[in-house]
Amino acid sequence: MRVVVADDAVILREGLARLLREAGFEVAGLAADAEELLELVEQAQPDVAIVDIRMPPTHTDEGLQAAKAIRERWPGVGILVLSQHVHAGYAVELLSAGTDGMGYLLKERVSDLDELASSVQRVGAGGSVLDPAVVSQLVGRPTTRSSS
Repeated sequence: MRVVVADDAVILREGLARLLREAGFEVAGLAADAEELLELVEQAQPDVAIVDIRMPPTHTDEGLQAAKAIRERWPGVGILVLSQHVHAGYAVELLSAGTDGMGYLLKERVSDLDELASSVQRVGAGGSVLDPAVVSQLVGRPTTRSSS
């Protein structure tokens, strides 16, 4: 399965790519911002794009907007959002076009390589993956951890 990774933090981007390769994925490219990600998806035609929500230049929702653009332009590409933050509004925006081939996980809660690989596989096969903290935010239940 071919994946691309977009995160503005070089250590996380490169580390994630290495872990994905160890898990047997073909990493077709790395992007540091949303514009680079869109170009990469067009060129590499991956099965899954792994995207951080907050990316340059404003570090607000550029990754989310890129994920939505990928969904519109290349509907066969699965999207796995890895974020440090739970934001119910972002999750609703991301999932509003459907949950097929879509995932939203918190970086800190991806605890092992098998879990990450399974999530990428599931999203790439058209399934969905949602972090329990994201689900709690969506249904309005408080979590035991901070959402900021």
